[in-house]
Amino acid sequence: MIWPWERKELTICTTLSQCENVRAALEQAGIPHQVKARDRSSPSPLSMGTRERSGTFGQNPLSAWSYTIYVRRRDWEQAMSCIR
Repeated sequence: MIWPWERKELTICTTLSQCENVRAALEQAGIPHQVKARDRSSPSPLSMGTRERSGTFGQNPLSAWSYTIYVRRRDWEQAMSCIR
């Protein structure tokens, strides 16, 4: 487990396949990581979101999600070189 105070954002992926490629590279290098998936069309406590106002008609369902990948701060440089 990576505690919130010892993690650093590595990258944000917009597709699941891109996220899986990054995760595979990190796993191959033995770097522990966490992925946070966010539905960008859902409302948050601070903003209403888009689904309630306009629905999802015409939106690409594959781009409705974003995936943030976190690693430990001490592993960040190694992880960056791993995904390049």
